[in-house]
Amino acid sequence: MAGNPVFDLLGAEGDDIEALTAYALYKRHKRAWSKDFLAEHGNAPTPADDLAFAKVAATSDQLERYRKDARDILIAFANQTVDDARPDIEREAITARVEKAAADIGSQASFWKQVGFGIVATAINTLILIILAVGIRLAGIDVLDMVNSLGQTNTEVLTNGD
Repeated sequence: MAGNPVFDLLGAEGDDIEALTAYALYKRHKRAWSKDFLAEHGNAPTPADDLAFAKVAATSDQLERYRKDARDILIAFANQTVDDARPDIEREAITARVEKAAADIGSQASFWKQVGFGIVATAINTLILIILAVGIRLAGIDVLDMVNSLGQTNTEVLTNGD
């Protein structure tokens, strides 16, 4: 493998944020190991020492630990980001709901406007009925006599039919 074998084993070459974070954890681990090595031996690790560390850090168990820790860090970061944005998200959601409710109310006619329309419609209907009644009376038609004669005709039919 060319380059750092741990980099390649973690698949950090692309844009995979989890793999890149796992590689950063590996590098932090290596840096801590290097500081401890310097403190213990009095000199920096040699390339052979670095290779020995890389072999230990490149076991499947250790690589999986880096990946798991990277996932945990990214999840914690995402949760913190959401928690930080929550007040703004809630405020925007409430504002949107209030604006929608105001628009709905504004698009509906007011109660008193609807009452006014109802009164005008009733007045027009009453006026039409008055004009119709006057017209019938002026034509010499007695509506009550017509109703009474209809009632008598129906009664005669019923009594004669028996």
